[in-house]
Formats: sequence, C-alpha cells, structure tokens
Amino acid sequence: MREYFIIYIICCFLYSVYNWKILSHSEGWGIVYMVGLITIGFIGLGIDFIFRLIIKNKKTLNILGILIVLIFSIILYDELN
Repeated sequence: MREYFIIYIICCFLYSVYNWKILSHSEGWGIVYMVGLITIGFIGLGIDFIFRLIIKNKKTLNILGILIVLIFSIILYDELN
C-alpha cells in the first residue's frame, strides 16, 4: 500500500510540474486541486503507517491494503472521468 501512495504522490507532483501553466491559469484553482490530491496521498501514507503499527498479521495487512488501494483507485478513476 505504501508503494502505491508514493507512486501516486510522485505522479501528481510530476503532472503538476509538467502542466504548471495550465494549472495556474484562471486564478490557479488547478494548483489548489493538485495540492488537495497530493494531500490525499499523504493521508493514505498516514493510514498505511497506522495500520502497520496496529496490525501485526501480514496476511490481514496485505488484504486490507489491497482493499484500500482498490477503493482509492475506483474513487480516483471516478473523479477523473
């Protein structure tokens, strides 16, 4: 789960750098939106950290991680379409 959110944050950051002119156009609301998306990625990393402290069973942790990544991916896909 950690790797997924790290890749997500890096992709958001690279997208923001690559499309800076488009995002900053029209009062910069695109930048605000990207900061919000990156913040969601950091929240995901925080959730992963808390789960790693609480759940010691690796099988349960992996199943929970797969479910969270799947739900996050569906929400993100729905948001982008």
